[in-house]
Amino acid sequence: MGNKLKRYEKFIKENAVEVEPMVKPTTTPTPTRRKSPLRKDKPSVTPKPKAEDVAQRFLELTKDNNRVKSLLKKKYK
Repeated sequence: MGNKLKRYEKFIKENAVEVEPMVKPTTTPTPTRRKSPLRKDKPSVTPKPKAEDVAQRFLELTKDNNRVKSLLKKKYK
């Protein structure tokens, strides 16, 4: 084993000539990150209305409707 190591060291000494590369390495621009599919600034769907809002809208729409008033009077006597 020692003989092979000596041959290797001799080979390195004989052929150890520093050579600069012919083509200089270029820096490649880093790719830009893709935007996340989850948009944090906008909700993906419109939020559901709250029950109070729904009740208020129902009262506004049925304000002058006598049929709805009569049905509600019968139901909540």
